[in-house]
Amino acid sequence: MKVLKTAIFFLGILFIVSCNQADVSQKSEESNPVVVDQKVADGNAIPYPKEEWKGVQGKTLADSKPDFVGQKKAPDGAPNVLIVMLDDAGYSSATSFGGVMRTPTFDRLGDEGIRYTHMSVAAVCSPTRGSLLTGYNIHQIGTGIISEFATGYPGYNSQIDYSTPSIAKILTDNGYATAAFGKWHNTPMEEASPAGPFESWPTGMWGFEYFWGFMGGETNQFYPLLYENTTAIETPKTNADGSKFHMSHGMADQAIKWLDNWKGLRDAPFFMYYTPGAVHGPIQVPKEWRDKYKGKFDEGWHAYRAQQLERQKKLGLVPEDAKMVDWPKSIPEWNSYSEAGKAYLSRQMEVNAAFLEHVDHHIGRVIEHIEEMGELDNTLVIYLTADNGCTAEGTPTGTFSELLMQNGFPPLTMEQQLEKLEEFGGIDEWGGPHMNNHYSVAWSYASSTPFQWTKQMASHFGGTMSATAVRYPRAIKAKGEWRRQFQNVTDIVPTILEVTGVPAPDYVNGQKRKPYPGKSLTYAWNDPEAKTNHPTQYFEMTGFVGLYQEGWSLCGKPYRIPWSLDPSAMANFDPLNVEWELYHIDEDPIQQVNVADQYPEKVKALEKLFWEEADKYDAYPIGGSLGRMLQPESNPQRAAKRHWELTTNVYRVPELAGPEIKSTNYEVNAYITADDTTQGVIYAVGEHIGGQALFIKDGKLRYSYSTLGLYWHDFDVDVKIPHGDVKITLKHTMKEPRLNGPSTVELFINDEKVGEMDITATVYGAYTGHETFDIGRDEGMPVNEEYADLGKFKFTEGQLHKVVFDIRNPDEQEASAAVPGDID
Repeated sequence: MKVLKTAIFFLGILFIVSCNQADVSQKSEESNPVVVDQKVADGNAIPYPKEEWKGVQGKTLADSKPDFVGQKKAPDGAPNVLIVMLDDAGYSSATSFGGVMRTPTFDRLGDEGIRYTHMSVAAVCSPTRGSLLTGYNIHQIGTGIISEFATGYPGYNSQIDYSTPSIAKILTDNGYATAAFGKWHNTPMEEASPAGPFESWPTGMWGFEYFWGFMGGETNQFYPLLYENTTAIETPKTNADGSKFHMSHGMADQAIKWLDNWKGLRDAPFFMYYTPGAVHGPIQVPKEWRDKYKGKFDEGWHAYRAQQLERQKKLGLVPEDAKMVDWPKSIPEWNSYSEAGKAYLSRQMEVNAAFLEHVDHHIGRVIEHIEEMGELDNTLVIYLTADNGCTAEGTPTGTFSELLMQNGFPPLTMEQQLEKLEEFGGIDEWGGPHMNNHYSVAWSYASSTPFQWTKQMASHFGGTMSATAVRYPRAIKAKGEWRRQFQNVTDIVPTILEVTGVPAPDYVNGQKRKPYPGKSLTYAWNDPEAKTNHPTQYFEMTGFVGLYQEGWSLCGKPYRIPWSLDPSAMANFDPLNVEWELYHIDEDPIQQVNVADQYPEKVKALEKLFWEEADKYDAYPIGGSLGRMLQPESNPQRAAKRHWELTTNVYRVPELAGPEIKSTNYEVNAYITADDTTQGVIYAVGEHIGGQALFIKDGKLRYSYSTLGLYWHDFDVDVKIPHGDVKITLKHTMKEPRLNGPSTVELFINDEKVGEMDITATVYGAYTGHETFDIGRDEGMPVNEEYADLGKFKFTEGQLHKVVFDIRNPDEQEASAAVPGDID
């Protein structure tokens, strides 16, 4: 009896606990709907469980029946999907949108399908890329700015999760073969090191089965830092046809190779995300292409944009009575430059045009290969000519070193540009591998015709419209027609899901998927007069703001010019005191006439709606992407580790994934064993047009520092390296605690000072957009070209033991937003 009572007592306790747990579980589910069991029975959650085995297991083979449980298959008849997106091209650059640049591949797709006049994107690249791949607004996925400028706010931190899954993840789990080629730019660069973490890589949570390309925002087209999946690979020396390697050419070779493997080995449709680095800076194209447009731009940018507008009228792209928008006072007139300046400016656009035709040609090779396979008519092809408006980062004169602007240096004069141009080989080298060159903002503005403004400007269509062609003959009966409905890049994922028949999952890896803000494009494919199904879209980028709503466009008047990071303009930016412009897009599709004064109540209503949309989609704080300039503590690299111990096994590390050796204080200690054979790079970051390297050559200690090609500093003193165990020390001290401020470098051998030199201006943001941080070698292009013929100039085998970096008090530095003064 005692035992029975005890048993009953414990059963009662278990019952009470069970009830309480059930109650807690119910309350938890109500308060946090994301934390629930996946409902896999109805197929609404990925990854899917293994299919039920339907064979028979008897005691012997004679009474057993096999059954093979395969992986999930795509829906019957599901088509292939090819997304092509160029980088930074102007809205009116392509031939079929009024340009003189030959784009036969893009034009063919539009001729055999439809073209969108108002396909809107984000005003900067990686936000658009993330939005295109997920179907969500940029701040919903933390890409309110490029990953290199990510800050510590949810809408701007470059961190996604499975609540906003990639279309590649969805298609891969539904039986598609998936691959990404070219520019990625959606992984925080501090996570892009050989040590990972790899979750945010293309083959991680983004869901691609295969990746071949580069991780950052740009690359040297002749010497790109390439990855296959998560492994850095050697840059090929030649393309498949034996010509000198170029990214646009080699990328097409690799995509064709992948397609051949897919066709021969997989029984599944494919999804290919094909995004070249062209025509983003540096503007680099093979030498044999550079003269194809010689003389085409000699009349200047005013004549060029006037000619474009007339062609656009004849094409039916813009109304016949459309008038040119005003030329900004902040951009110089063509005739304000000397004949030498005009020749330099013309060459910039010639090479840019050649770059666009070259990449379109190689995209054509991929399209033709798909056609030869008999798969083109079974492939949904969406080709966007840009991920944002035409880039304005080249400053008014154009530049031999585009990162000067992005690091906050003031623009050079034309005379200074021409002088620097000669230092880097003259105008014949423009477009080659040895400059980080970019064309004038005036060409960018002209290439935005018929719209006003450029990349970065989320307020106006010049920053947010991408010329777009769609071909899919199984569903699109039209040939060469315009579609004038306002759409957004968030509409592409819903379109792919509808066309493929793949269901949108409710849960992905245990997380509840957020609702899509966009709608499928298919509603207007065969109905040109259909009313847009995307009636409202907010825009924000670096504090530039705008809103589209049912035929009206509200635009925040620009508070700064996008080719300048003038600190006073940014510091005085007040998102709560925006001066608004208003355009009636149904009557004025090119934002020509500001009617804000005529409709003050409309302005107020749309302003209220903008703030509601910004709140809804996590865009707060407006201008959060400016954190690295206005709140240095928002820089994750500055919050990273301060003590680094690295060996010669550490190389090909993206700059932002390594030690913060820029406008801050740091000490480097290298431990070596030296003899007569000792030579090579101790450490290097960047290249000759932006970077630094500590090395030993001819038995002497050397140090080189390039301030983005603007200033060159070289320690070349007769300091011999002693034999035996040696400690080499470099101490870098800022003279003034400000961005790009001057500094002093002191060098020591075994704690004895052997020399010092002054750095006129340090680099605050990035030395390059493509080169690496290396120990014991210099990968890619060299910092000091004295050792260029020695390859990577690897340090003598076994003699460099480790290099220790200590970053000194970066948080205590009062890093103001001041930049260097006038450049000598």
